Amino acid sequence: MYHDWVEQREVRIGRYVIGGLPGKNPLWLVASIFYMGDKLLKNEKGDFDREAAKESIDNAVSLAGEHGLVFGLDVIFPSVESVEKIMPFVAEFDIPLFLDSPDPAGRARSYLMARELGLEDRVIANGIYVDSTREEIEALEESGIKTAVLMAFDPRNPYESMPAEKRLSLLEEKLLRIAKEAGIENPIVDAIVIDPASIAISAETINMVKRRHGLPAGCAPANALGPVAKKVVGVEGMIAIHGTIAAMLRVFGADYVMYGPIGRIKYIVKSVATVESLLGYMLRRKGTRLPSSHPLRMYWKNIQKLFSRTTTS
Repeated sequence: MYHDWVEQREVRIGRYVIGGLPGKNPLWLVASIFYMGDKLLKNEKGDFDREAAKESIDNAVSLAGEHGLVFGLDVIFPSVESVEKIMPFVAEFDIPLFLDSPDPAGRARSYLMARELGLEDRVIANGIYVDSTREEIEALEESGIKTAVLMAFDPRNPYESMPAEKRLSLLEEKLLRIAKEAGIENPIVDAIVIDPASIAISAETINMVKRRHGLPAGCAPANALGPVAKKVVGVEGMIAIHGTIAAMLRVFGADYVMYGPIGRIKYIVKSVATVESLLGYMLRRKGTRLPSSHPLRMYWKNIQKLFSRTTTS
């Protein structure tokens, strides 16, 4: 299945590993938190409902773990000021943390604070753009963070940079060079989603990145699926749309999926765990050793037991 793929790079973030052939190291399910409009966030200054945020994160960590998957957070700092209030809180959780902000200055401050808190090996800068500011690149270099997300898209020329081949060219000709200047040793690619249909292009891009360069890659379908809510499509629609898209991206090689608000994990976790289990089984049959917490052992064994009971009764 992967006969034409180059050797795959695996990256360790804290105690978690991302990358490798699909089915080996489980997909990361990454939720967004503290974005403008998040019910947990009280204001742009970074005040938030600490108790509710902790409960939401703990529940998601537990649900992902029960299925052998990894839960992470895309921490979106709404302002530079908010970094001081939010960063110490998220640092309490032993999960992958993507440091993000709509403001380049906010991202820069979060990188520097990660170093102040000793989090350099536990966080991922999110991220590096073709037009990243000098201030941001210098802050990233100073921070000592070694892992960053490279945005495979040029917002200054969206139509031209939409095709997968163009995105790959941006990665090869610009983004990898900028990352090197910033001291990044472990690049992770984001095949940016623009609208619902572009998820197909993102999947194609992810597959090309994995196949040709072996880098961990993924995307954020949440960028296009925010309006696809339970009150609009119902529970069945949420599972069918969000769950199927996350699973489809994994089959194409995605190592992480940014799925949106924390609570939506319940709509995608079983679809992803099912696909992950079967991909893992394929690799195991060919001699690949899987982690002890892999969905094949944590989740799929229960499905297998159902079959065994039926055939022996």
